[in-house]
Amino acid sequence: MDEIDLQPLRITNSWHVEWNLFYEVDPSIETMHYLDSSSLLHLNNYSLKRAINLDYRPENDINGYFYLRVLNLKEIINSKSKEVTFDADWENLHFELKSKSRIEIVKEIERLVRETPPFKG
Repeated sequence: MDEIDLQPLRITNSWHVEWNLFYEVDPSIETMHYLDSSSLLHLNNYSLKRAINLDYRPENDINGYFYLRVLNLKEIINSKSKEVTFDADWENLHFELKSKSRIEIVKEIERLVRETPPFKG
């Protein structure tokens, strides 16, 4: 089998790619090894205090689905060093979508990076 490319995505410059293992493949017996990571894609936007995360669940299951979530990020300031870090709220999602369609997920990611409002929490 030929090497598969990463899924092309139009991501605006305010989003930072934390990791990307989202390949341009649809689930099949031959491609399941491209869907064997607990997280395929993770994007952060610190100015909006949001993150976008994409999983494939269950891993390595041809009957699985893509699971797309927008997470709220909470700013944490270290009182001594004044260093700022962010913690994702996995329990209170801003948005979620489950789909078997890679194309639907791509369209939704591209919409989300353009239209996701800032978190006010």
